[in-house]
Amino acid sequence: MRSLTDNYTQKIIPLEFDQSYGYPVCFTHDVFSIDNPILLNVMGKTNRGEAKKTVVFVDQGVVSETPRLLKEIVLWFEHHQDYFCLACDPVVFPGGESVKNSWDHVHRATRVMDDSELDRHGMVVAVGGGALLDMVGFAAAIFHRGIQLIRIPTTTLAQNDAGIGVKNGINQYGRKNCLGTFYLPTAVINDAGFLKTLPFDHFIGGVAEAFKIALIRDGSFFSFLENNSALLKQRDQTAIEESIERCAQLHLDHISHSGDAFETGSSRPLDYGHWSAHKIEMLSGFTMGHGQAVSIGIALDSFYAWQCCLISRIELDRIITAMMNCGLPVWSHYLEIKDSGGRLEIENGLEEFRQHLGGRLTFTMPHGIGHTCERHEMDFDIVREGLIFLKKIPGVKQT
Repeated sequence: MRSLTDNYTQKIIPLEFDQSYGYPVCFTHDVFSIDNPILLNVMGKTNRGEAKKTVVFVDQGVVSETPRLLKEIVLWFEHHQDYFCLACDPVVFPGGESVKNSWDHVHRATRVMDDSELDRHGMVVAVGGGALLDMVGFAAAIFHRGIQLIRIPTTTLAQNDAGIGVKNGINQYGRKNCLGTFYLPTAVINDAGFLKTLPFDHFIGGVAEAFKIALIRDGSFFSFLENNSALLKQRDQTAIEESIERCAQLHLDHISHSGDAFETGSSRPLDYGHWSAHKIEMLSGFTMGHGQAVSIGIALDSFYAWQCCLISRIELDRIITAMMNCGLPVWSHYLEIKDSGGRLEIENGLEEFRQHLGGRLTFTMPHGIGHTCERHEMDFDIVREGLIFLKKIPGVKQT
């Protein structure tokens, strides 16, 4: 019997090519100081005889806390006008998750790029928290199919995680990061000076991501966070800078050596505690910061890991105590919200987490502090027990 394909001439031309990707992540202070060469170097100073057009987008929260910032940016470009042309005054966008909740901001950003007549050799500089960087990164990725992007993260969370990787996006259809791209920046510059101006919640929220990656990748880093939890809560500059640099290094090691930097598989190996955190953020209307939601998610998943004999009770207590000592939450009433059918909303969040990548449900768990394993099924009876356990912890804040 002939197969259907016998009726057709088949010709397949295989295509394979190799492409190296890379970008520097720099650590500095006073990035827009005339005497600081970091920004000049990463923007690629050339002597082509034509200044490279640049547009700068800035987070409103950063402007509010650093009133001279816009003037400093303008003065920096005036000083380097032989190499870079500021195509328009720095453009200010709202800070926080609201900037990711509407297409209007993406449209406005791409309109500014178009009005400034940026071509594919033009450059965008984004200065702000992770949400602003996500939105601008998405806009830069789709304008002319991608133009050069320099990120200058200004929050703890953005400097150690959100602002240093290859992902960007916006929230749509009731889902976090539903639309977006994988797009590499030209460079990332972490300026520790911006951290001094942050409200406490924004300052400490990023430490949750440090706990996350320490628990599944580096036991010695967890010990550092545990031993320095009081200093981190006190905003000790030395402690926070070391935690950011170590956290960033672990994230970058994963991106460069995991073999799946663009997440083509069905696992998210760095998203420990995130399946519930994303849902908590949505349920709060994004009034709860990502870091705080991740901290709660880590606490819940750590209870689950204990119940599955992946960590000991002593290790669970160490995790909960260290995060609380930093000023991070481990419980929220959003965990108890139910849908119209009486189902916990965070249980719906687990399926949404799976759908975000597709394929088989895969979530990361610690296997002893500093080591990792993957699970593919979740027992929600254990999760419900975890909600009761966390709520009853002495001293827990009823957020």
